[in-house]
Amino acid sequence: MIEITPAIMGPGIEEEYADALAAIADLRRALGDRQLTNDTPDGRVLLEVGWIEQEIRRQRLPIPVDASYAGTIYYLVGSNELLHVSGVLDPAGIKNALGRLYRVLQGIGLVKPRHVPVLIAMIDDLCGDADKVRDRLNAEEREVIDDIRAQGVLLKRGEWPPYRQPQDRFFRYEAPNLNSLDLNFGNRAAGISASLFDGWRPYPSKKPPLAAPVPGLYRRHRPCRRNLTADFPKL
Repeated sequence: MIEITPAIMGPGIEEEYADALAAIADLRRALGDRQLTNDTPDGRVLLEVGWIEQEIRRQRLPIPVDASYAGTIYYLVGSNELLHVSGVLDPAGIKNALGRLYRVLQGIGLVKPRHVPVLIAMIDDLCGDADKVRDRLNAEEREVIDDIRAQGVLLKRGEWPPYRQPQDRFFRYEAPNLNSLDLNFGNRAAGISASLFDGWRPYPSKKPPLAAPVPGLYRRHRPCRRNLTADFPKL
């Protein structure tokens, strides 16, 4: 693995703020004009991103953001409910923007051009380790390793591999030997796949938790307590 330099790590929380605001703008554009209401998933997410945007501009939002503050965003990434609300202008744009916002708020981060050398090194390291035991791999496992290697070749040529559905990535076959030869294949291949096809910042260059420049928010949202008992004045 190459050295993870400050240039590869990149700026601090200001980069995450900028990425989040860009994703919010794209999400609003893709959804179109919507009523701000808790009665619909699109209304709820717009209310939540409005609060997220407010706290970013106040520089009070830490990264990652606890689910108590961004639970609607985190839920809708998995449920895909926004893709099925009526009158959506750009379903693909919604999925892209919401996914980017999720990765930023979760502290995963977005893959950037400066991360390509890290990704190439991850691929080269995994393939190099697999080559040392290639005679113990079956034909399908060798095919998978060669497939991963081919993605590195594309990156070295300055090209980005085309998107693949999850079932078409590096886990399309059983891999008993790769998984038993102390290569940590599953975790390493999953990390490469997440960066290539889902836009995740490579794990070795992931930023640590980032404190807000202006403290003030609790780590978790604290719901208002209802006072169920009260002392009323005697008449």
